[in-house]
Amino acid sequence: MASLAARGAALGCLLALSVGCGAERPGADVLTSDATAGGTAVVAFNADMGRFNPLVNTDQNTNEVIYYMLFTPLVQYGESYEPRPYLAESWELEPGGVTFRLNRDARWHDGVPVTADDVEFTFRRAKDPGTASVLSSAYLELVESAEVIDSFTIRFSFARPHARPLDGFWWAPVPKHLLEDTPPAEMVRAPFNRRPVGSGPFRFVDWEAGERLTLDRVPDFPESLGGPPFLDRVIFRFVGEPATLLSEALTGRVDVNGSLFPHQAEQVERTPGVRLLSYPFREYYYIGWNVRRPPLQDPRVRRALTMALDRGRLIDVLMYGYGQLATGTIAPWHPMFTPIEPLAFDLAAAGDSLAAAGWIDRDGDDVRENESGTPLRFTLMTNHENPVRVDIAQLAQARLARIGVAVDLRTLEWQTLLARHRGREFDAVVQSWVLDNFRVDPAALFHSSQADRPGSYNRSGLKDPVVDRLIEAATGTTDPEAAKRLWTEFSLALQQAQPFTFLMWLDELASVSDRLRGVEMDARGTLVTVADWWIPPERRWHVSERGS
Repeated sequence: MASLAARGAALGCLLALSVGCGAERPGADVLTSDATAGGTAVVAFNADMGRFNPLVNTDQNTNEVIYYMLFTPLVQYGESYEPRPYLAESWELEPGGVTFRLNRDARWHDGVPVTADDVEFTFRRAKDPGTASVLSSAYLELVESAEVIDSFTIRFSFARPHARPLDGFWWAPVPKHLLEDTPPAEMVRAPFNRRPVGSGPFRFVDWEAGERLTLDRVPDFPESLGGPPFLDRVIFRFVGEPATLLSEALTGRVDVNGSLFPHQAEQVERTPGVRLLSYPFREYYYIGWNVRRPPLQDPRVRRALTMALDRGRLIDVLMYGYGQLATGTIAPWHPMFTPIEPLAFDLAAAGDSLAAAGWIDRDGDDVRENESGTPLRFTLMTNHENPVRVDIAQLAQARLARIGVAVDLRTLEWQTLLARHRGREFDAVVQSWVLDNFRVDPAALFHSSQADRPGSYNRSGLKDPVVDRLIEAATGTTDPEAAKRLWTEFSLALQQAQPFTFLMWLDELASVSDRLRGVEMDARGTLVTVADWWIPPERRWHVSERGS
């Protein structure tokens, strides 16, 4: 996601075969000489945290707390989304692997040094199928083995070449001395997950489930890792009702509302003392088609369904303009992104495509049929807890009816929908996908090797030899420019195959009190500059004074 970095002048780090330089905090350019330590900030989200263990956490907000506050990942990301040194203060890239040299100043919050043994232990646990670690597929798929060279040096061997191999190392080690006695299958239930001992600029204090999380500044956090943060304390509150959370933010009881909805943005902009932040995020919305099921087996049908949807209008109406049209799996802000022409909204062309595929209204009932008289009908599912997804499903139903497609809607509870989706028991689904990191590798979603694998992410069942070839070529080259060209070809091939109707890349929204300074947000996350947030002395208050 991001790199925490030293408060002083920014040091340029050029990615080469050998890299080594001081850690650079991403908020350094927004700091002023007025910044001083002290004060408490209150951040609010609309849901509780997950597990404070990098091995087994799957929650996005918790990930940010892990990687920007509680722990020290091997690498962080700069503003151009390139890996930068962090716990790994330097590295040497070789054709078959990478050697990291760790920062010798890093300490666990119980005082024990962070060493290569911790990194190797974390890697081994992540690779163990019994752990069922998200790191294994999201980050470590490219890595075959790890070898401890000495206490502060570790070498990883790659399973295959990649144009951006360091993208697989945005993960944080866990303390071996506290978790080595926890069996892999028990890691998900380890008491550590609720009372973590980290190594980052903030330490865990207390967590009242469903209510609040309290983290305190580590006053002796090493300068070589960016130095201690400014804030003495950060309190996270969990407020499930959006209107209540908005009111708390607008009246100053919350400094940062990290769960702001698009329809609330205008009210924030009208309120003195609060500013609105909007930034591109790593999440896109899509309609996934089960290509095993008729009539969705035919790519001409899938392309027609996409052309019948005014996706730009969806962004304007449902997201109040806070989003960008999606044309594939590579985000518009990513270094590997090249714009391609989207399938245009064109009802006439959509109808022609369906007719060419053999779907015509043969009985005058406004629903197309094939030669056998089977109507062009399918079920579109989503989860009822997400009003935007429900709105998308309803608008899609209305739009597709205009070209003779009958859509039955089903809204399910989230876990039920997830089980149906994972089990491939669906025709079509409105869903979203959040990128875990900045590595481009959509094999899990679209490679044919994953199409029949139980539990895989290729839930559409796509088997396309052109898509396969381009994924393999793009992920197999070590030349970034060649990879970028291949990813462009992949995006065009995916557009033809159309296993998804890509809808929009979301913009994330947040409100920030004007008493809180140094706050910047981007695709790396809400908390990317949290170590550089500060409050002027005259505007600090005790939490009890605000009734929080």
